[in-house]
Parts: sequence; structure tokens; C-alpha cells
Amino acid sequence: GVPVPTEVPNYLTAAGERVLRAELATAEGDRALEIAEHLGTAIVMEPPADRSRVGFGAKVTVEDEAGKRTTYRIVGAVEADPKAGAVYFQTPIAEELHDAQVGDSVTLPRGDVEVVAIEY
Repeated sequence: GVPVPTEVPNYLTAAGERVLRAELATAEGDRALEIAEHLGTAIVMEPPADRSRVGFGAKVTVEDEAGKRTTYRIVGAVEADPKAGAVYFQTPIAEELHDAQVGDSVTLPRGDVEVVAIEY
């Protein structure tokens, strides 16, 4: 399971909260306990007023020099699923993308990319 963050706020997107509450209705044992612990301390974050910049909950599409596009979502600990593009807001990728705007160049672990879209 995913431990509840203690050194930083336990942020959760509104969509993530809905998913966890639905899962909690049918979860059992350790998974039910894990979900309940996360929901008990979660701070549900709504999208920011300025949606032109990358922030918590953003879906960010970047393009590398070869034209390959990748989309990331900036999420809370229990929502993170890197293989699906959902990255924890404390990861190096999320930290590099934070506050970027469309057209900005950002250096990610895989190299330089350009932010081409931001959605909430």
C-alpha cells in the first residue's frame, strides 16, 4: 500500500476523492484501512484560479525534440500511477513542471521538453 504522507500535506484531487470513496464502498481488509486513512487526512484540492500554469491536478502534455508527446497528471500520493502518467506532486517530474505555461521549455529526467497543453 501507499503510506499516508506525513512530511507534506496529503493532497488529493477531487476526482481522486470520488474514486477512493467509490472503492471504499467495496474494499475489504488492508485496502479498506489504507483508503480510510488517506481520506481521513486528505486535503481535497480544487483546480487553481489560474489554469494557464501547471499546478496540482493539472494534466500536462509535453513534446520532446523528436516530436514525441507524453501526458502527465499531477496528483496526490495515493493517486500516483507513473505507468499511467499520474505522477506524485513531490516527484522530480512534477516539481519541474510546476508553474510552467504552454510554450515553456522544461528539463525532465528524459531530456528537454516543451509544454504544449495544460488541462484541469
